[in-house]
Amino acid sequence: MPNARDAMFGVIAERLGYQLRRLDIMAMSALFEALSHIGVTPGRATALIFISLHEGCDQNALGRALGINRASTMATVNALVAIGAAERRPGRDRRTNALHLTEPGRRLCAEVEQVTADHDADFFGVLSAEEKATLDHLIRKVRALNAPGGQRVDTTTRAILRRIK
Repeated sequence: MPNARDAMFGVIAERLGYQLRRLDIMAMSALFEALSHIGVTPGRATALIFISLHEGCDQNALGRALGINRASTMATVNALVAIGAAERRPGRDRRTNALHLTEPGRRLCAEVEQVTADHDADFFGVLSAEEKATLDHLIRKVRALNAPGGQRVDTTTRAILRRIK
């Protein structure tokens, strides 16, 4: 369903990457707004969830998981510490800190999970359950096959494999 905005970009707007990026901007904008009511950004919310699932992780592990540099990781952790959601404790050696959620951080984490669930239900509520499942499957497939070390198969190999089957 082309719209007036897409028409401004011609054939680029026909690219899946363009459509995914536009969708990402819309979804993240709505999520940012929803999370702002509980005082966190989407990035900090993701860091909070990661720390809750990996209690005692260090900042390096958090940064790698989030795909951000050291300075951004430190800023994220500093922000979570400043609002009382996380704390640094002695790590595995003198050079590292282990990250842990505080009790208010656990409550905030539960709020984040609820807000993100509500956001997903609202934003993707325009799709049927079957359409949501299909979209989820396709996104995960493209991500997995294009990730570093993914099992991406070029079109020539794919054609040869089809003939072999």
